[in-house]
Amino acid sequence: MKIIDIEVYVVGYRKTDNDEWETSGKMYGNLIDAQAVMNKLSKETKQHLKLFKFGRAVPL
Repeated sequence: MKIIDIEVYVVGYRKTDNDEWETSGKMYGNLIDAQAVMNKLSKETKQHLKLFKFGRAVPL
């Protein structure tokens, strides 16, 4: 059995430094797509944004 490592990106946001990070629940498999969404959100809102990267192994 082969195992492939896949990276998943999630865009998080919060209003102030004391708030917890929240996400929309949507995951992106491509870094460029996640950065494009983050850039779009940064122009529309004044919230703090952060890109979270998660890895997971998928068996073939």
